[in-house]
Formats: sequence, C-alpha cells, structure tokens
Amino acid sequence: MWHELIVILFAMTPTIEAHGAIALGIGLFKFSAGKVFLLSVSGTLIIIPFIIFFLHKIADVLMERVYLANRFLTWLFSYTRKRHAHHFAFNDAEIADSPRARFFKGFALFAFVAFPGPFTGVWGGALAAFVFGIRFWDSVIALALGAVVVAALDTLIIGGFVHFLS
Repeated sequence: MWHELIVILFAMTPTIEAHGAIALGIGLFKFSAGKVFLLSVSGTLIIIPFIIFFLHKIADVLMERVYLANRFLTWLFSYTRKRHAHHFAFNDAEIADSPRARFFKGFALFAFVAFPGPFTGVWGGALAAFVFGIRFWDSVIALALGAVVVAALDTLIIGGFVHFLS
C-alpha cells in the first residue's frame, strides 16, 4: 500500500511527474505496466485542478500586495500575449472566445503536455495555460488528456526498456 502511495505522490510533484513515477513503479517496486499507469495517471489527475486554481489565486495575491510581482506579472502577460498573439490569429474578442478558438488553444496545450520533453508536463502546461489565459475547464481537460497520453507513452517506453534489460 505504501509503494502505491509513493508512486501517486511522485506523479504529483513538479518535474518528476508521471515520468519519474512510472520509472519508480516499474523499476524499483516491480509493479505491472497497467498498475503503474493507473497510479501515475491518478496522481497527475488529482493535482491538475489545484495547480491551475492556486496559480490564479497566488498571482492575484502577489499582484495586489507586492509591487515587483505586479510589475513582473503584468509585463509577462502583456509580453507573452503580444509576442504570441499571431500564433492564435484571433483579433476580434468574440472570435478569440469562440468554440473554435477555445478548441485550438486546448489542442495546443494538449500537444504541449502529451509529448515528453523537459518542462512539458502538467506543471509546465498549467503555467502555460495560466500565462495565455486559457479557461479553467478547457485547460483541465487538455492537461488531463495530455497526461494520459504521456503516461501511456512513458509506460510503453520504460516498461519495454526494463523488459529488454531483464
């Protein structure tokens, strides 16, 4: 029981996330691929709404109370949105909030999380969703789907590698 909890907690941590949790579960605890997949995905899915919710709350508090944080976050939002607005190509406010625009923003977030790479996990995706102003539920769904895909890829790769070595 403790080993399962450790895998779930590892899946919740920044930078380690599902990659490390799957490696830990398969390599150290000798869990089956299916079990470690379910444990790591559940740990990742538990933390997603909390990350997004608390990023907004922490930023709001910092912007109200700390002058330098207000200046930095204001600069970050304006710079990022101004510099990358052409990628989304939605000039009108009505078009920018249309279902089509929301779909493409969510798909971009999904793709960012779904393909393994440095800092492209759920924590990085939540930060990107926060900076680009993607709606809460759109980002939760995109991050959850991306987490499932990356956990499946990691399970296949790590499980195959461990099977190959043994």
